[in-house]
Amino acid sequence: MIQVADDFFETRGDELSRTSLRAARTAGRRRVRNIILMVAGFVLLAALAAVVVVVVTVQGGGPKAPKLIGMRFEDAKKKVESMGLFVEIDPMQDSSGDCSRLKVDVQDPKAGSGVEKNDTITVQLVGLHESPEYTGNKKKSPGPADAPATTAPQSEPAAQPQSSAQTGRTVCIDPGHSGRDGNETDPATGLNVGDNGGASGEPQNMWDLAQRTKAKLEQAGYTVRLTKDSANAYASLRTRADIGNTCSIVVRLHYDDTGYTGVMRPPANAARCPQSDTSRITVVDPGVASGSNSLAEALAPALGLSVKDDTGGTSNGNATPPGHPTCLVGSALSRVPVVCIENNLSKVRDNPGGQDQVASEILAGVNAYFQSH
Repeated sequence: MIQVADDFFETRGDELSRTSLRAARTAGRRRVRNIILMVAGFVLLAALAAVVVVVVTVQGGGPKAPKLIGMRFEDAKKKVESMGLFVEIDPMQDSSGDCSRLKVDVQDPKAGSGVEKNDTITVQLVGLHESPEYTGNKKKSPGPADAPATTAPQSEPAAQPQSSAQTGRTVCIDPGHSGRDGNETDPATGLNVGDNGGASGEPQNMWDLAQRTKAKLEQAGYTVRLTKDSANAYASLRTRADIGNTCSIVVRLHYDDTGYTGVMRPPANAARCPQSDTSRITVVDPGVASGSNSLAEALAPALGLSVKDDTGGTSNGNATPPGHPTCLVGSALSRVPVVCIENNLSKVRDNPGGQDQVASEILAGVNAYFQSH
């Protein structure tokens, strides 16, 4: 009887041991499976996170517009140009004076926005008012280019008192070319309105001539607008034309020492904007053509230059269509009388005295034009 009981408990113990072993093995397999599933889940989440990072990086890659608000314009300009970008003051603001120490109030595009190399950031500066041409206020804003009346000889027209004929007349001075080459398509015309660097030294010399001309015109009572805020600042031909179209007349300052592509070097001249072919999109209004002709005929004698049509092509490809008898794009987009002066090199290149003489001659020509207009 005792032996039977021993056999029973031994058998029962073996069954319990096997049951426990099976349970342990099942639990072990479950733990392994759970660990595998957990690892797989982590791997999947990591892969998804990597995809998100890649997408965000691709979408947000490339240079970003720097934060310029609060910076002085001269510092903002250096920062932007160090990134291969460009900066310009909003054309709606009167930037004819020294803006270097004025602080940036608004920028477009905003800081952090994606930009590409050679993009331009437009800024508005604290303390600059809207241009008088937009507000109707003809009171001149002071600036470093405003020279005292005693700087010009009393015999020159620039030293004469303001006359009623000059009051309210606005002259746009467009100093030729920029510090870089650009290609931009104008949506309205399909023309390339990108500017270029011009001849050797042309941007700086024409900027200096513009400052002297501006001072003399303002001393004589005219309101003057410039198409850019520094010698090497970039301004497209469309931007220049839009600024010029807020004025009474536009005087474009240039010289050339290399010649246009495929043609001989043009002589120094006062080039007018002739009437164009009405079948073309770059049509020049007959009134603009007539006024430009009168302006060229008034300026040319004062400058000792000849009058010719402002036609031809440039190496940057910003001319009107081949064979089209109209102005270069810089003049073709004008809606007011415009003249493009190709100055004599010996008088204006690295020659302050010659530039001062040309500035007086331009004033005399502008006076002659407005005497009959």
